[in-house]
Amino acid sequence: MENKIYALMGAQASGKATMAAELKKMGIHFIPVYTTQDFSEHKTNRCQVHREDFYKTVSREEFSQLDLVVEFTHKGESYGYRKDDILNSLRDHTISMMILEITGLKPMNKLIKKKLATIFLMVDYVTLVDRLLRQGYNNDEIKYHLQYAENNKEFDLWKICTHIIRNTCDKETALIQILSIMGLTMPLPQAQFIEMTK
Repeated sequence: MENKIYALMGAQASGKATMAAELKKMGIHFIPVYTTQDFSEHKTNRCQVHREDFYKTVSREEFSQLDLVVEFTHKGESYGYRKDDILNSLRDHTISMMILEITGLKPMNKLIKKKLATIFLMVDYVTLVDRLLRQGYNNDEIKYHLQYAENNKEFDLWKICTHIIRNTCDKETALIQILSIMGLTMPLPQAQFIEMTK
């Protein structure tokens, strides 16, 4: 099996962090995001996902010295992926995953070409708004996130991603589909299959 990086993509509340957290719990290697954002006061996001599982906070000076393959800003804070983290992941792990912004797609494709597979978590507006409301976002915050997704063409990612998962049901369904894409599921023996389908 060729070593590969799977990038989860999608709008805010599409389930990227939730899926990444579940995959990490299973032991799948995660490539962290370096950021100048300080999460010390807010250790978890509104979905109760631990931020330190995904982000490595560094000073602005440290950030400027990192050899980054992808770099972007959001609300005045810088974010990026270290080139060495990407290349070492491909060397040391059969399967790695990351959460990738749309701006990072071209540089990642340029760096690792066919070793990158993108998984778009597709969610409709109604589901997104419902999730954002349940996470405690107010109307202005929800409007901001939806507008951000529209402006950055996050709803159109299905056109360019390798795989698409409609993530509107329970998280277990989406998780099984992601595992299948990663080649981490296998057929049951025929006798067991017959027993399950009786």
